[in-house]
Amino acid sequence: MLLSSLFTRHFPIKSFLLIALIVFFAVNLFWVQKEAFPAQVTLRWDPNSDPDLAGYKIYYGLASRNYQYQADVGMQTTYTIPNLADGKTFYIAATAYDTAGNESSYSNELIFTTGTPQCTYTISPASQVFSASGGTGIVKVSSLQACSWTAISNASWLLITSNSRGSGDGSVNYSVSKNSAATPRSATLTIAGKTFTVTQTSVLSYILTLAKAGTGSGTITSKPTGATFNPGTVVSLTATPDTNSTFSGWSGGCTGTSPTCSLTINANTTVTASFTPKTYTITASAMSNGVISPQGAILVNYGASRNFYIIPHAGYRVLDVKIDGKSQGVLNIYTFSNVTANHKIEVSFSAVNTGG
Repeated sequence: MLLSSLFTRHFPIKSFLLIALIVFFAVNLFWVQKEAFPAQVTLRWDPNSDPDLAGYKIYYGLASRNYQYQADVGMQTTYTIPNLADGKTFYIAATAYDTAGNESSYSNELIFTTGTPQCTYTISPASQVFSASGGTGIVKVSSLQACSWTAISNASWLLITSNSRGSGDGSVNYSVSKNSAATPRSATLTIAGKTFTVTQTSVLSYILTLAKAGTGSGTITSKPTGATFNPGTVVSLTATPDTNSTFSGWSGGCTGTSPTCSLTINANTTVTASFTPKTYTITASAMSNGVISPQGAILVNYGASRNFYIIPHAGYRVLDVKIDGKSQGVLNIYTFSNVTANHKIEVSFSAVNTGG
């Protein structure tokens, strides 16, 4: 945005007149994400060439020609007014002053209205499942402090019990009434423009909860899919480990180590699948007259690396290093990288030929 203004002010200095000329030629706005003061304005003007010029002052406030704030900016010809509150109109003018302290009248006035913050919202969780008996819960809201929000229920049995409105970070408390019907039901809360979904079972359905345990990773799938089932429903589960893991067994509503499980839902049930990191064995051995470190059966996680150090005894040298039965020549260190299978390393030594 390009704005300009011109003002002159005459006052006597050393028997001649000082003409104070200030031209505002550009006003640039920069938005920053701050909760209370998200705006600033940068002013620039042409310098005054009079030899007695001592500096400039910037005046600004919320009323025209009635300025609440001022800043002596010295001889600089640019100045940034920071921390301007959102949604306000500011009036800005400037003066020049000479070495005797004489000050010009105000320049033409610039009028600048700040904007409003860019409000975004997140809620957590996005959904919740309740049994037929109902219950209570909390939804957390995250946003900037200056951003307001409201919460609205879209069903009579899903009630907001506190905090139906707020600003910035907050939480909404709600309650779910008992479901006496024979079928499940669902409803939503609209919180800060986001949808929070509540699903409630009926007296004739049950909740299946799937969980994972162990330090490995993997997925659990069910057929049919879903979290609530009518009594007598047969559900088939499959545990699939990730590439770096193995499935180690079920607990809860399923047992055993088979990756598949079938169960009949006649109560609220939790099934847990355990996954462990996949490991491989590197067997390290050394013949007499030297050592390899580490030695023995060494476990290495999938995709990891492991160094082996080869140290001959005094008067001996490394004769050969074999990896999985294949000679690698004379080495003092060998690294297995990105291990995805079992391996073997064997080292032999021979006496150092000292001549004679």
